[in-house]
Amino acid sequence: MSNNGFKLRVSVDQDVCVGAGLCVLSSSEVFDQRDEDGVVKLLQAYPDESLYEKVLGASRKCPAKAIKVEKIADDVDPQGTQP
Repeated sequence: MSNNGFKLRVSVDQDVCVGAGLCVLSSSEVFDQRDEDGVVKLLQAYPDESLYEKVLGASRKCPAKAIKVEKIADDVDPQGTQP
């Protein structure tokens, strides 16, 4: 449970990614790149709270705007059901 009352849900659009790699430089715990073409791979859709600033930075730096970060209620589980 987050102390902020929310958690972050991260998604990526591989179709618009240009493979710049700034996301990986910002947060290699959450993002990686495919070996064959450098397109982003999402490693964690619900990163730990300690990574929030890095994830938000990666989203801001993405030249293709391929990273979407949403704040969701802390009581929603990753499968989308309420406890």
